[in-house]
Amino acid sequence: MNEMIGNIAGGAIFIIALICLYLAYRHRRLRAKRLTGDLLNGYFQSAIPPDQLGQRTREIASRQFIASNEFYSLVTAAFQSAAAAKLGQQTHSVEEERTLLKLLADLKTEFGLTDRYRIEGWRAGRE
Repeated sequence: MNEMIGNIAGGAIFIIALICLYLAYRHRRLRAKRLTGDLLNGYFQSAIPPDQLGQRTREIASRQFIASNEFYSLVTAAFQSAAAAKLGQQTHSVEEERTLLKLLADLKTEFGLTDRYRIEGWRAGRE
């Protein structure tokens, strides 16, 4: 009887430890996501140079996060919100468009991002 109670208590402690580890991991990931999103928004407002953004992002987030689809979606969302803010006005210039696209290209170069969701057109021999 005492052995069974000890096994149950040990199992409960093990489960609680796993839950604590998961919550710590999740908190770290959400914090990295939030801070990285703030950095990206500042970058597209031309407040941060690309090399400094790269350094600060690497300090905040892990390599796995930077290489993930989640990071790519944060970059895309920050770019789209900056484009909507700057180009949503009736009078925007080609220079503003060029600046935003250059910022995106510099960011892709800094982190080695590719166009992951690029639609490949029809190729001969593909069905």
